[in-house]
Amino acid sequence: MNGERRAALRKAVAQLVGGVVLLDAVALTIWYGAGIAQTRYQTRMTFTIVWTIATALTVAFLLRRVRMIRMGREP
Repeated sequence: MNGERRAALRKAVAQLVGGVVLLDAVALTIWYGAGIAQTRYQTRMTFTIVWTIATALTVAFLLRRVRMIRMGREP
């Protein structure tokens, strides 16, 4: 793996990690800021399911970029 590709891979992995951390920070801010932690069970579960789906979509999209770089195809 050449230096340019390695740098692109590092950047893509950093974006993957940063994207998940940012999403979690936003979700936790909403969770506590909106008082969802003290709401009924169904509301908490709905929020958790939406949060999980958003995380899965974020990881799928950003991991695709990492895989493309690893396979030698720039996104």
